[in-house]
Amino acid sequence: MARVPQVIVIDPDRESSAEVQKTLTQIGFAVVASAGYGVEAFTLAHQLHPDVVLMRVEEPLVRPIQTLSRLNDWMPDLPIIVFSTEANIRLMRQSMVSGASDYLQQPLQADELETSILRVLERAERESARRRGELEEPVPQGTIITIFGAKGGIGKTTIASNLAVALATEAHQTVALVDMDTRFGDVAITMDIAVDRSIADLARNLDNVSRATLKDYLVQHDSGVRILPAPTRPSDWRNLGAQHIRDVVDILAQTHDFVILDTPGTFNEIVAAAIEVGTMILLVTTLDMASIKDTVLALEMLHERFGSDEERIKVVLNRAGIDTGVREKDVERTLDSALWWRIPQDNEVVKAAQLGRPIVMSRPGSKVSLEIREMARALAGVRNRTKNQKRQGGGFGGLLRPFLKKSA
Repeated sequence: MARVPQVIVIDPDRESSAEVQKTLTQIGFAVVASAGYGVEAFTLAHQLHPDVVLMRVEEPLVRPIQTLSRLNDWMPDLPIIVFSTEANIRLMRQSMVSGASDYLQQPLQADELETSILRVLERAERESARRRGELEEPVPQGTIITIFGAKGGIGKTTIASNLAVALATEAHQTVALVDMDTRFGDVAITMDIAVDRSIADLARNLDNVSRATLKDYLVQHDSGVRILPAPTRPSDWRNLGAQHIRDVVDILAQTHDFVILDTPGTFNEIVAAAIEVGTMILLVTTLDMASIKDTVLALEMLHERFGSDEERIKVVLNRAGIDTGVREKDVERTLDSALWWRIPQDNEVVKAAQLGRPIVMSRPGSKVSLEIREMARALAGVRNRTKNQKRQGGGFGGLLRPFLKKSA
């Protein structure tokens, strides 16, 4: 929004309200009023027409939920962000059903609060523009997963190809695998496919490509994964820019549940575009010091460019368990970031790649295969009904880490 967003704080606890107002002022929002529950809250919201309401909800829920529900009925376009000292599912559900746009846990962190307010305001603006007929009709959009790493030789292509196969076979998703390695482009070799057309061909002819003709540019793998290979001549990349990548990925995401982008161990405008369009970025590292050092720099760059979004940027440790003298706890401490997933070391991975058959197909019972398949299920939201275990760094425990951390 062009002007400073105006906020009303609804919190009957004066000390808590003052603390929240101070945080809001520090991050640049205008607190136009504060109120308790009931009539006072309704009256001020109606008179002042704030951009957003920040409301505290605690047990017993009768008054706060009544106030929240009535406010939502009275001013349905007004975003209401609920915050509480509690993080239980029942309270969250009651708040959302009654009209809350988001739910935060106290103590409120300035960056989290700012992100929440900006997101709900952006959502409200989009909805308003849609009602006015200013937005185009929405199109289907799959999940884009960018496999990124700060150096080569750490197994990005192996993870990308095996994850794509696991999503297709284990989670029964439609998957497109895009080789964006501007230097080597090894996906075709690891998947044992012939390259007739590449991403360069698709980008050049994109204006003439429809959903029906898109398949002509993709190679269908035995697993069901559709592959868009890298050009066989590195010089073909010269004619491709960031917008070409965005357009190619966009049309693939409209026709597939998942689009997996395999990127090189370098940073250029092609890689930057792949990161920007990614719904989730899997930042791959290993236990050797060079990889860890480069990953620290990569994380700093990602946070600087896209913010510290723990849900979007996930660190994946490849070749876990190999003895390098570096412990996994040391890696987390150095990166100042939790390891979302750990893929164990297995020499069979290299053999599988050389044979052109992903290890999740050639050795489905191996530890590497089990981990990648479980990762695929987690990403697809498919429960693993054969195992019910708590994970420290991966699986659903990893996906729920921020919530579990707050609830502890």
